[in-house]
Amino acid sequence: MVELGRIELPTSSMPLKRSHDNSSAYGGIKHHPTPSSSHKIALRDYIQSLHNRGLSDNYIETSEKFLRRYLDWLGNTLATLSTESAEKYLSLSNHLKLNTRKRYADYLRAFLKYHGMAFGITIKKPHLLPEVVSDEDIEKLKDAIRNHQSWKMSVTNDLAIIETLAKTGMRRAELANLTVGDVDLNKCRVLVHGKGNKDRVIPFGDELCEILTEICHGRAETERVFGMTKSSLGVKIHKWAVKAGVKLHTHSFRHYFATKLVERGANLRVVQELLGHTSLATTQVYLSVTAGHLEEAIELLD
Repeated sequence: MVELGRIELPTSSMPLKRSHDNSSAYGGIKHHPTPSSSHKIALRDYIQSLHNRGLSDNYIETSEKFLRRYLDWLGNTLATLSTESAEKYLSLSNHLKLNTRKRYADYLRAFLKYHGMAFGITIKKPHLLPEVVSDEDIEKLKDAIRNHQSWKMSVTNDLAIIETLAKTGMRRAELANLTVGDVDLNKCRVLVHGKGNKDRVIPFGDELCEILTEICHGRAETERVFGMTKSSLGVKIHKWAVKAGVKLHTHSFRHYFATKLVERGANLRVVQELLGHTSLATTQVYLSVTAGHLEEAIELLD
């Protein structure tokens, strides 16, 4: 842990300098390209502590990316690493979605706690129902891919991505990290390396098995099935969604997968296991989307 009190840094009472560059997502405050050496050490030690605790690579990567932006901002505004500056930086994201702001607050709280500082802002997670994804929208997306003038293998690969997302409910990062060796074509199931380094097995049907057999044929077990990063997967789905005129993103297929299972009577505990949810409460929101149990209750009044 870095003893920041021994390092001479500018006081937090100094005025914040704002840039005229409005390209930043944070209210036009331009990020400084190089945070101070003490800030670098503070971040380096914290990130190492996350690795030591065995936290997931995805969490560490996203946390580090956000905290680097915070430290860059400190360098630009001449503010110190403190509770006050962290709260000020978080306020610059007030225009973002509540879930995003909650995640940012969690990153800052953990970072400051590691360095012996408090962070008093707690953002309550909103209780939002998952989006409803229709069969029609997914078919429109597939049609847009099929009708695109492109190399046949590219079309096959993109359709396989859609089918895999819709029929396994994998998260974007999980699909990006899926290797050929994770796909058991004999038993028609995949080994998914989920959040928090928790593995789970997801079976799939014959149709998807045929698709993945074609995709994986003759390839090394260490190769990624779709050869894409988490970011590039998101960009690809967005591109096709725009072309198809539908509001879909990679996580939409996870909602679709879960909703279909609940609609067709799957046990909630089983759905929880397939989705890799730590808490059953997270899975239960899909009951509200289908609302079948609510309708049955109301029918008792008739």
